[in-house]
Amino acid sequence: IGGLFLLWFDAKTRFEAVKKGLWFGLGFFGVGVSWLFSSVYVYAETPLPIALLMIFVFILFMASFIAIGGWLAHFFKKTEQPGLAFVLVFPAIWVSIELLRSSIFGGYPFLLAGNSHIDTWLAGYAPVLGVWGISWAVAATAGLLLWLIKSRSWTVASVTLCLLWSVGGLLQKVVWVTPVDKPIEVALLQGNIPQNEKWTQAAFMPTIKRYIAMTKANLDADVIVWPETAVPAYYDVVQQGALHSFIKDAQLLRPDILIGTIDGGRGSEHYYNALINVHKPEDRYYKHHLVPFSEFFPFDSAFAFVTNLFDIPYATFTAGDPNQAPMVLGGQPAGLSICFEMSFGDELARQLPVAKYFITVSNDAWFAHTFQPAQQLQEVRMRALELGREIARSTNTGSTVIVDVNGQVKAEIPEYEVGILRGEVQPYEGLTFYAEWRKLPVLFMLFSLFGFIFAKRYFLTGRVSAK
Repeated sequence: IGGLFLLWFDAKTRFEAVKKGLWFGLGFFGVGVSWLFSSVYVYAETPLPIALLMIFVFILFMASFIAIGGWLAHFFKKTEQPGLAFVLVFPAIWVSIELLRSSIFGGYPFLLAGNSHIDTWLAGYAPVLGVWGISWAVAATAGLLLWLIKSRSWTVASVTLCLLWSVGGLLQKVVWVTPVDKPIEVALLQGNIPQNEKWTQAAFMPTIKRYIAMTKANLDADVIVWPETAVPAYYDVVQQGALHSFIKDAQLLRPDILIGTIDGGRGSEHYYNALINVHKPEDRYYKHHLVPFSEFFPFDSAFAFVTNLFDIPYATFTAGDPNQAPMVLGGQPAGLSICFEMSFGDELARQLPVAKYFITVSNDAWFAHTFQPAQQLQEVRMRALELGREIARSTNTGSTVIVDVNGQVKAEIPEYEVGILRGEVQPYEGLTFYAEWRKLPVLFMLFSLFGFIFAKRYFLTGRVSAK
């Protein structure tokens, strides 16, 4: 980030600032989301030229936000001193473009700077300002270091840098939430079904039998969780067939058994990426924040023409209600999320304060042996820290983990192995500052800062220049 700020500051023209931002973005996202190749080409079997084109267009789209940041940087730096540009203006621009790209077309909050500091003192800002506050602190740190290098004002920059990090460290000692009731015993199943076999007819019954056997071995748990789409078929079909006896028995057993499946029926116009408690089948959660251009398409009719033309397989899910209530599991209300939804702290906060803990499921086999699962685990840890709730996560291939309210992994099993994670999840009550106010304080800070700069330029020059 510091290198980008230096490129922006040294740019002589608006076009140069935009160009440098674009090149930085192409490298940043070209490496950071290279795992898309695994899902688009290896598993979706998109023809190689089309797969490469699709990935390049996506990376170019993401890089364009940093290019926009270059335009803004050149616009705002004109009347600012280098120190103010590095420490205030450029970090605010960085956070603004993170917020923007995390919102447009449903949002792509990949590679947020704040996630990379989940294990540093800056993590203390998460319960206050969320990942956005940490991103701001990271960018401000980069700016302060540049100020130290380019200026002789060592004292002010050094003191500010120490203060920024010290406040983060002190905030880590603040207790935002309190435990309530006894811990819940969970069994998180990891079936390790390869993605290239998952949806085949030959693998269907072995998959079902594996998960049923793992479930029967853990009936002493309070909650048993199967991963996302662990049942690779319509629930309405399997409840009358492959899972008929199991579902009837589950309603008589003690534990809640949460299974990932597809809810809908043959011939149905709508089908959902779902979590269903087969102990109480009327309790269902439908994924509401779908992955743009994967689970749904903003321009569906146009995209359908392209996919038919090039024979690219795709399907469209229906989004669930964004305000679904937490589900009582193990005697406590649990907030639920499926895969991509764990990237959006503001949306998960809707389930608070009712939810006392969270359960999330995922199928990261789409990105097996890439660094995407590690990135998603960072996001899970960040959500636990932001929201002040423990999170139990069941996945097909890993990482299957339990994360505490400090964002630390307190139990896990190895990736890419068949396994069962047994552990305790502690319910909590209360709200962090972020859980109550979400991103509003950050937006207020950004609007205030940019508003002040606009007003300053207007009153000093009598006009706002974009030169």
